[in-house]
Amino acid sequence: MVGDLRQDEVKVPSSKLKASRKSVVLTGVVTERDAEALLWILHQGVMTVDQIFRAIYSRGNAGSPRHAYTRIQFLEQSGFLVSLVSPHRKHRFFKITKQGQSYLLSRNVPSVTRVLSVPSVSEIPHAEVLTEIRIAIQASGKHGDCSWWRGEGELFEDEDFPKERFRDLMPDAIWVTKSSRRVAIEFERARKGITRVRKKVEGFELELARPDRAFDAVLWVSVEGAYRDLKKALSNRETQLLRTLPELMNELKGENTNG
Repeated sequence: MVGDLRQDEVKVPSSKLKASRKSVVLTGVVTERDAEALLWILHQGVMTVDQIFRAIYSRGNAGSPRHAYTRIQFLEQSGFLVSLVSPHRKHRFFKITKQGQSYLLSRNVPSVTRVLSVPSVSEIPHAEVLTEIRIAIQASGKHGDCSWWRGEGELFEDEDFPKERFRDLMPDAIWVTKSSRRVAIEFERARKGITRVRKKVEGFELELARPDRAFDAVLWVSVEGAYRDLKKALSNRETQLLRTLPELMNELKGENTNG
């Protein structure tokens, strides 16, 4: 939840709504779930309607992605979101606008980053998978009560996070489990040189050895091509785990107990 935002608190004037040839959005009210959707998109960089539905609008009485489509259409018409197309997918992705970010800031919604970080076209597949991981963790219940996911943008803006110790080693996200264990997530979408992989593994190992460490374990999620090099580099690393994406998704679906 994003705070005490009531459904009738914010209305977008009808003059701001753009004409649509396909449908007409009848409501001009930003709901609490709309604001939560905006915050998710801000943190993830880009999201599809299906992802937004599964992350936010599928809870409660909404039984179809059509509801999410209607709400996203309204937010787009209101100037809070814009769509873009990635060559790797036929469907559209949505990113938040400065106006949408300003709206969240005006409502004092927690964890709103001051920098808009939107992935480049080549980075969209990476962002899409990280969003899938976050959605799967949320569905599994294996997370803490609040602020259980912090992406790279939030970590950069967190004054208490020791950014100076990471430089090129900043994890993609930190997931706080139900048992309060802090797990750094690192998704490897493409195969990299073994030297570069080992350097990052060793850098994380140094962080994990610190008494004031920023996280307690590292979860590497890999596509098939990068798996072999990572498996070699992670040999005998007890606090650095390796999973393929399908393995992780299956584990999250099969476990609904404490993390």
